[in-house]
Amino acid sequence: MPKDSERHSLSGNDVKTVTLEQLTRLYLDKQFLLPKTKKENVVAVAGALCGLQSQMPLTPYFSLWNRIKGFKPEMLDTALYDDRSLVKTWSVRGTVHIFPSKDLPIYHNALKRMWFEHHGRYMGSPEWPSLEERRELIYPNILKALAKKPLKRKELDARVRKMMGNAPKSYERLFSAWGGILKETSYMGLTVFAEPSGREACFARLDQWLPEIGLDKIGESQARDKLLLKYLQGFGPASHQDFACWSGLLAGEARQSIESVHSQLEEVHLEGSGKRLWMLKSNPKEIEEMDLEEKVPPRLLPKFDPYLLGHKERTRAIEEGFLKKVCRPAGDIAAVLLVNGRVHGTWNYRKTKKRLTVAITPFRKLDEETIAQLELSITNLTAVFKVHEARMVLNQ
Repeated sequence: MPKDSERHSLSGNDVKTVTLEQLTRLYLDKQFLLPKTKKENVVAVAGALCGLQSQMPLTPYFSLWNRIKGFKPEMLDTALYDDRSLVKTWSVRGTVHIFPSKDLPIYHNALKRMWFEHHGRYMGSPEWPSLEERRELIYPNILKALAKKPLKRKELDARVRKMMGNAPKSYERLFSAWGGILKETSYMGLTVFAEPSGREACFARLDQWLPEIGLDKIGESQARDKLLLKYLQGFGPASHQDFACWSGLLAGEARQSIESVHSQLEEVHLEGSGKRLWMLKSNPKEIEEMDLEEKVPPRLLPKFDPYLLGHKERTRAIEEGFLKKVCRPAGDIAAVLLVNGRVHGTWNYRKTKKRLTVAITPFRKLDEETIAQLELSITNLTAVFKVHEARMVLNQ
């Protein structure tokens, strides 16, 4: 059996072996979590991270606050609702994401079929109108209701029901907050999220919200390959199983995309592991040039931050003994304290009109320097939460 350093890739080249420390440092760099890699453009960051999960309203703001120097909430709002260079819709893994509007054709065509064949199969039960009925009757009425302006979910529900007269019982859950028909119309390329009304989500027709975006400019297999390349730029080195877990695609489809673009990829192995990982050929020098001595400030990452969702193997960032404290039932991912790229605790917050209190529960006792850095970081949260004071409570 050849040693790691003697193994060869499909292209015949020697396979690089990387340590976990190198992998973690490279990943921090790609995720804009090193001081030198902080950016200033919300669109560029959202694009490089392959989107920001937005199931919870504050998550994308927290994610950007960690990565953009001088971040203010209006920077994201402007990109989403004024110039619309970002779009919010259901996407990878059947969850709500924010990513560059120009990339919508890639995400849409790479993932649309997965909704109807896998993630959205629950809508095939008798509790829902048939797919034929949804396409021929309900979709057109939704578009007609949204013709003049975006609407809140309840407003849209009321208008569609009025158009359809006495709707049967199977229509009761059509506009549920969990997604329902609006989740499906997003995968059909018909609707997207619009600017919310207070705390209530609003929805718009895609052809009116982003009239310049043409979804038919790319086919499914090409879109899937492009999505893989984007993913590896932000999350590589990674395996095909990692790509499948992150995207929601089947493992076989992820493997096909690896094979399709393998000429653009470099194979690497994690030290002590035989698993094949892939990265872009333009990236290997980044490993060699990693400054492992550079100090990494602690980070308070929000629930569902991209850093924790990019790989199937969560032990890359979390010790196995702490997995259940972070990866909770029903797919919940806790807000975490990151120290040197590894998860060292969880945190939550309580907000009043004037004060924000951040409670941190570390898995091990923190040193004084880390505590001081966290206290300073938390004071900078006042702008994000629009409060006068932010303080830290340490549960250790």
